[in-house]
Amino acid sequence: MVMGLMLLFLSCSESENKNKDAEQETIKPVSFTVIGDVPYGDVQRDGLIALVNTHNTITSSEFVVHVGDIKRGADPCNEAVYADVSSILKAFTTPTFMLLGDNEYNDCSDPIEGLSYWKRYFLKFNENWTFDQKITYQVARSENFSWVQEKILFIGLNIVGSSVHDQAEWTERLTDNMNFLNTQIEANKNDIEAIVVMAHANMVEAGAAKFEPFTIPFRAAAASFKKPILFLQGDGHFWFRNKPWDEKNITRVQIDGGTKAVQVTVDARKSEPFSFDRTFLD
Repeated sequence: MVMGLMLLFLSCSESENKNKDAEQETIKPVSFTVIGDVPYGDVQRDGLIALVNTHNTITSSEFVVHVGDIKRGADPCNEAVYADVSSILKAFTTPTFMLLGDNEYNDCSDPIEGLSYWKRYFLKFNENWTFDQKITYQVARSENFSWVQEKILFIGLNIVGSSVHDQAEWTERLTDNMNFLNTQIEANKNDIEAIVVMAHANMVEAGAAKFEPFTIPFRAAAASFKKPILFLQGDGHFWFRNKPWDEKNITRVQIDGGTKAVQVTVDARKSEPFSFDRTFLD
């Protein structure tokens, strides 16, 4: 009887391992392009047009993400700027997702007006293309989006930097962001091996305390999730890759910005799933 149970257990284990191996074989790496903090002025505007044209000759990225700041913070938040950059980015042949930056929202003399312009020209920007994945938008904040692809949870959030004009609004927004992230992790935790979080702000060096309504629960969620998490940001205008928190499953990357794009590849089969190519358009 005992021998029979052992054989049954071994048989089930072997079957489970075979199923896992077969599932691993079907998982494919996902490569995508990240840009941000662009265009700042006419020179970068021309550079962005050239970047889009060059990118359209490259077919390896499955989507593009602009992590925010479509103009200089000191420049007026004129509607014409939003319309112009929207037109430039629509020339991508690759589906493109837009995230809010502080320059076109929080730094405007009238942030509410700036947000209204952004929503007019960039909300659900990806719907200008056909994208094979099913996108989920947060009900409370439709600028936040997510999807699952190849065992990876991708999520874009409205996290901007600069000054806190309204503490209640700031805290509520960061709390909404974290609620959305937690909801998506809970809904997909049995089907994902990695998470990619995309947002604009530098939440460590640029005033860490004001971001704690997000970062404290984010770190707790990462500790519980245990698997690799990539946090992609703009804001700083120079490249770095580090692990700023005690939760070492979080890798943080700040992109170069400007007319320098990076191609990110995520392979959920690997223990270190994230790789970066900053010269793929050169």
